[in-house]
Amino acid sequence: MSPPGKALPERVIVNPAEFSTLIDELRGVEQFAFDTEFVGEDTYIPVLCLIQVATRQALYLVDPIALLDVMPFWRIVADPAKTVVVHGGREEIRLCRQWAGKAPGNLIDLQVSAGLLGMGFPTGMAAIVQSVLGHRLNKSETLTEWRARPLTAAQTRYAFDDVRHLLEVNDILSSRIGELGRGEWAREEYARFIDMTDPEVTGGREERWRRVKGSNHLEPRQLNTLRSLFAWREARAHEANRPARVMMRDDLMVEVAKRHPARPGDLQMIRGLSKKEVDGILAAVAEADRVPASDWPEAYERDQEAPHVQALSGLLQTVFNSLCAEMRLAPGLTCTMGEIRDLLRARLTGDESPTDGLLSRGWRRDHVLPRLLDVLDGRVAFRLDLKSDRHLSWFEAGELNSRPAG
Repeated sequence: MSPPGKALPERVIVNPAEFSTLIDELRGVEQFAFDTEFVGEDTYIPVLCLIQVATRQALYLVDPIALLDVMPFWRIVADPAKTVVVHGGREEIRLCRQWAGKAPGNLIDLQVSAGLLGMGFPTGMAAIVQSVLGHRLNKSETLTEWRARPLTAAQTRYAFDDVRHLLEVNDILSSRIGELGRGEWAREEYARFIDMTDPEVTGGREERWRRVKGSNHLEPRQLNTLRSLFAWREARAHEANRPARVMMRDDLMVEVAKRHPARPGDLQMIRGLSKKEVDGILAAVAEADRVPASDWPEAYERDQEAPHVQALSGLLQTVFNSLCAEMRLAPGLTCTMGEIRDLLRARLTGDESPTDGLLSRGWRRDHVLPRLLDVLDGRVAFRLDLKSDRHLSWFEAGELNSRPAG
């Protein structure tokens, strides 16, 4: 870490010789931090506009538009011998896969680190820096046009600030994680977030169609058609290097899936479809028709819980949030509210295998799930305590039974 108050040199890399010098420096360090600026509004493949790098000795802005070939940088990011520090690095992981053909070899994500310390998740870098270092970051260039050249003084300052504090914040958060004995938890989470960008692990495009707005109201045959339309749209957008929504909006895919067209005339009544994409749309529908009914996706479950079950679900969510506060964990990182509801449903039906999601794996299974099951199974009780910061206090269920009546 640089001495307090000492400003690091700032260098802008725009030619191959300077870039080669930076690559040599990165090969000689064990850890560095980086961020990227890219524009993805107009293309299917985002345009990489800037790479910001921080070492213990200097800050760098690498201009991919001037250099064209930045592959050597991504190969270093993918090297498991290098520890790379990012914040909210999902896109950086995807870029590394795109350029180097594999994910970062040893990545620390400060957003995850903050969540494991109860600082909230997801939390912006400005909020983390403010909380950890007491500094305020200027975020005025968030929506700036990064493809424009030359960069303005404001853009350059903003870009350097994006990585200026990453290593220092990581030093502090890593120390706190170590003090809590959560080093293995952190490694597990960093690896999980890398896996979440891997199509071979997550199912990739095959499952992304499930997130199309309005798909939760479709029946199995319609969902099968939607899945085929989604795959066609992704391939077409990639081929044309245009945003997928330009090829076909989500609401139009849902409408086509409902109508199940067989000929061009069946699409004429749907406003907003591109006429030049009609053949591709009909081919996608026909492709879906060749899928046997046994392979159609299952329809979404309709939540029609009894009022008392809804009330219990809300209560368990409150208990979960209180437990997370007590354990210094961000609820948003620990599990989804859907998993909490699934856990309650399983217990109400006597299911001894209450979950197959996040709560069934790793540190959540060992440290969070048992606490929830203690409450659900009556081993631990709680009561409202307005004097407590968490507003709930906990005690063994037997203590309640041993107290005198009245």
